[in-house]
Amino acid sequence: MYKNATYFLSTILFVIFFSESSLAQNITEKGFASVELNRTTCRDGKPTDRKKHFEAIEKAKKSAWEKYTSTLSSDMYDAYSTSEQKYLSDLDSYITDYIILSTDCSKTDRNYQISIRATINEARFTNSLVKKSSPSKRQQNLQGQAVLALVIPRKTTDEDIFDERVTKQSMTKNALSADEVTTLDEGAVSITENSTQMQSTTTGGKTKRQATDRTYDIGDLDDAYTQISNVLSKLGMMTVEAAMLEDLSGQYFLKEVIDQFSGKVGDFGANISPRTRVKIGRLMNSVDFGDVYLLIGTVDSSIARKDLDTGAYKSDVLVSMQLYEINPRFGPVIVASVGPEIKSAFGETDVLSEKNALRKAVDEATNSLMLKL
Repeated sequence: MYKNATYFLSTILFVIFFSESSLAQNITEKGFASVELNRTTCRDGKPTDRKKHFEAIEKAKKSAWEKYTSTLSSDMYDAYSTSEQKYLSDLDSYITDYIILSTDCSKTDRNYQISIRATINEARFTNSLVKKSSPSKRQQNLQGQAVLALVIPRKTTDEDIFDERVTKQSMTKNALSADEVTTLDEGAVSITENSTQMQSTTTGGKTKRQATDRTYDIGDLDDAYTQISNVLSKLGMMTVEAAMLEDLSGQYFLKEVIDQFSGKVGDFGANISPRTRVKIGRLMNSVDFGDVYLLIGTVDSSIARKDLDTGAYKSDVLVSMQLYEINPRFGPVIVASVGPEIKSAFGETDVLSEKNALRKAVDEATNSLMLKL
């Protein structure tokens, strides 16, 4: 049944590595604004003119939005900038909620300041962004197609940091200067010689640093599969488990890929080897999938930390992806790439902040790749 189904489907193999997945659709961003009070005074920490209060809120929402859009990948920001004014005029469709963190109403300075934490529906925004862009021929061909997803999460466990090797060198220059003084004294001649020896030393050298060796833990594959399925379904694509390719080909490669990306085997620094990548491409060709794509990438998470400004937890992830077209003769040929880029997100707990950051990285990286096609 699978073989007949895949015979007419163009398939993408997603090899995306990140630490955990999340189904959350929202992220939060802090915004700040200041408005002049003019003739308005203050009462209970707010302007007596309620219009000034709501004016400050709208400015703070815009501030939060601008902070958020400044973190977009270059491809997504380019797409956003072409319709920026339309998005700004419809912010309430994407900023679904906000919490006032602090207010300061000054009668002396005739000024009202406010800070908020805005909730942004990122999934709605990124989906809108992709839909607004003019689809390329390759994007149109991907609509309704199957996506073979191999989603593997990872998180740093050990780092071997090597000592620096320092080489120093010096050069010494010697110089000799001499003075001769002749004195005439009633017919007698006296000659005095003075000499001075000078020495200067120039030092330099170089420091050689060996790359750090890292190993990773692999996370929940089912959660990762669910997350990538949610992203791709919004782009009009279907997702199929990677085990399908193993069953159809009779070749088992998933453990090999996991071991290489964990950094426990291989000589490519916790990355998939070119030989393994070519092997997967040949397997995809051997089962006659039709137009075939292979997306290989990493999304690595850090340990969550407390953010001093918001009091929430903040997590960072590093995302990098490359999209390959599987050529029948030459194998994987790169057609688009994203990263490496750092994505950050907040959450009320360390677990939520990690999940939000990972979801954000997957969403933006996938959409950026679609915009590059």
